[in-house]
Amino acid sequence: MVTAGKQWIDNGVVHEIHSLKRRATKATRAVPIPPVLVFMLREHIRQFGVAPDGRLFRNAAGKYIDASAYGIT
Repeated sequence: MVTAGKQWIDNGVVHEIHSLKRRATKATRAVPIPPVLVFMLREHIRQFGVAPDGRLFRNAAGKYIDASAYGIT
């Protein structure tokens, strides 16, 4: 997913969904992560599940998390 400011989008939608550059639409890639992170992610999924479209993190309404929220603690 790619985000852009509303002023740069003709239809007012800030989330543009498309495949990764030069990859097939359903392509995946393996990303090695430390075992402790695997445990944390599995715990998060066990506790909160995933969004209907498979996203791991979402806001309280089940929508995309706004980029401005990532730095908020």
